[in-house]
Amino acid sequence: MSRRSSFVLCVLAAGLSPLACTSQAAAPPPGRSAGAGGNPSFDAKPEVVTPAVAPVVAATVAAPTPVAARAGGATGCEAARFVLEPGTVVAKLDGQDLRASDLGPELAKAEAAALRTYCDQVGTLRKQALDATIDERLLEAAARKAEFTGSGSAWLQSEVAKQIKPPTDEEIQAFYDANKTDNAPPIDQVREQVVNAMVEEPTQNAIRGLLSGLRQGVELQAMLPDVAAPPLDLHDEETTAGFGPRDAKVHVVEFSDFECPYCVRAAAAVTGLKERYGDRVRFSYRHFPLNFHPSARPAAEMAQCAVAQDKFWGFHDAVFASTEGLGAAGLRAAAEKAGMDLEALDACMQSGKAASQVDADMRVATEAGVSGTPNFFINGRPFEGGPGQLAGAIEAELQRAG
Repeated sequence: MSRRSSFVLCVLAAGLSPLACTSQAAAPPPGRSAGAGGNPSFDAKPEVVTPAVAPVVAATVAAPTPVAARAGGATGCEAARFVLEPGTVVAKLDGQDLRASDLGPELAKAEAAALRTYCDQVGTLRKQALDATIDERLLEAAARKAEFTGSGSAWLQSEVAKQIKPPTDEEIQAFYDANKTDNAPPIDQVREQVVNAMVEEPTQNAIRGLLSGLRQGVELQAMLPDVAAPPLDLHDEETTAGFGPRDAKVHVVEFSDFECPYCVRAAAAVTGLKERYGDRVRFSYRHFPLNFHPSARPAAEMAQCAVAQDKFWGFHDAVFASTEGLGAAGLRAAAEKAGMDLEALDACMQSGKAASQVDADMRVATEAGVSGTPNFFINGRPFEGGPGQLAGAIEAELQRAG
C-alpha cells in the first residue's frame, strides 16, 4: 500500500481526518486487508467491534480524603490524589469489616492509571486553552496591523487561501482514479471527501506556519502550573527494536499495529525522523496488535524474529510498503525482501519467544493507557498530535533538554 493510498483509505472511508485505529471505537476504520493488497477503499462501511466493558461491582465506600493542595493551588499531579488508607473500613458484610487493604492490589494500580489520565487531560485542556487564547490575541493584532476589516480568524482564513489553491477538476479526477477500488462509489458521491483529503494536510501546515510566524519576536512568559502526571518508564528491553543511541536526551516510543492504515502514515514520518535526527533521538517501536486486525499479531511476532536477525527495519519498511496484503504469503514476501534467513525465521516463530515478547509489549501498552495505534510517547509522556507534528514536539523536547 502506498502512503497516499492509506491516507485516502482512512479519510474517505470514515469521512474524517485520520487519527488512529482504536480498540475502543464502536466502528473502527477499515484495516489493511490481509488479502486485498492494501488498496484504498471508498466504501464507508467499517467493520464493527464491540468494546470490552469492565464489570461493575456495587459497594458502599467511605468518602476518600483528598491530599491537601500545595500553597497557592495544585501545582503537581500528586496534589490531586485521593488517599484511601489501608485500614479504612469501606463496607460491612454480615457485621464483618471490609477494609481498603482487602480490595486487592489491582485497585491501587487502577487508581494510579485514573489519576494519570485526569492529570494529563487537565494539563492538556489548560495548555490548549492557553494556546488558543494566545493565538486569538495574536491574530487580532495581525488583522489590525494589516488594516483587515474582519476578525482575526477571518484574516487567517484569507492568508491560508492565498497559499492553498482549490484542486482543479482534472486534479480531483486524477486523485480519485489513482486511489479508487472496483467497488468505489461514483466520484460525484465522494467529491467533497476527495477534496478534503487533498487539501487537509497542506491547510493545516499553512495554519501552523502562520501561527508560528506570529509568535516570532513576541515576548511570552508561560506561567501555567504544570499538573501533568510524571513521565512513564518506557525503557527499551533487550529485544525492543529501535534506532538512535539508548542514552539520547529524547526518547520517542511508538506503539503500532502493522495492519492499521493510520500506522502506514506514521511509518513515513518515522523514516523522516531517522533521516533528520540521526543520533540525537532514540526511537523505539513496540507492538500493540488490535484484535480486529487478524494479520497484525503474526506480523508483530515475525517482526520480533526480524529483530533477532538484525533485520527489523527492513521488515518494517517492507510490510508497510507491501502491495501483496498481510496474509501468510505477503508476510513471507516481506521477510524475503528484508533479507531474513527463512529457516531461522520458522524456528523463531515456532519457539514462542517472539509471541512472549509481543505479549510483554502489550502489557506495557495497556499499563500506559494505550487503546489505539499509532500511539506515541516522548520522554515518557503521551504525544497527542499526529505523525506530521512529531518533529515539532521533538524539537521542543531537545530545547528543554539543553
